[in-house]
Amino acid sequence: MEIRSLMANKEGSWERQHSEFLAFITRFGNKVVSEEASRYLRKLSPKDLTTPGTSLLLAVITSEDGERIAGASCMTSYGCGINLVIVHPLYRGTGIGSKLLMNQISALGRLSCLVSLNNISSLQMCFRAGLSARGLIKGQGGRPLLLLEDISDLSPIQKVVSPTTFKEGDPVVTTRPGHIDSISK
Repeated sequence: MEIRSLMANKEGSWERQHSEFLAFITRFGNKVVSEEASRYLRKLSPKDLTTPGTSLLLAVITSEDGERIAGASCMTSYGCGINLVIVHPLYRGTGIGSKLLMNQISALGRLSCLVSLNNISSLQMCFRAGLSARGLIKGQGGRPLLLLEDISDLSPIQKVVSPTTFKEGDPVVTTRPGHIDSISK
C-alpha cells in the first residue's frame, strides 16, 4: 500500500484523479459525508489544495488488475473544517485509516477533529494515529463529540491548557489536572 497526495501533476491528471476520488467517496462514504462537505469536494481545485491546512490523500494498493483506491482522506483548516477519512469496506480494520491520519499529521504539521462518542471504530483509528483526547464538545442536538488533537509537538504546559475551539460559542468541557474526573497517567 502507498499513501499519495492528490495533486495536479500533469495535464489532465487532476480531472482523472479528482473524478476517481469523488467516485470512491460517493460509493463508500455513504452516511459519512455531509452535503456541505460533498459540495466542497465536488468543487475542489488544485489551487484549493495549496491552502494552508488543506490536504487530500489516497491510500492506493496494487492488485493483479492494477491500482485501486483503498482509502481516502481530506482535511481542511487543519481538520477543523472538513475532516474526512473513508476506507473501502474490504480494507477496514487493517490500519489504513490510521496511516492516512498519520500522514495527514505529517503533511499538515497539526490536526484536530471531532468524533462522536458512539463511533468506536473512528475513535480507535484516531488514537492509533496518535491523536489525544482534549475535551468534549456538545454537537448538534446535544450529542457529545470528543475533541481529538495531535499534541506531540506541544510543550508540557500547552498539553494541559484549553484545547482548540472549533467555532465561536461551542461549549468545551475539559477536566482540570488532579480533578476527580481526570484520568491519572
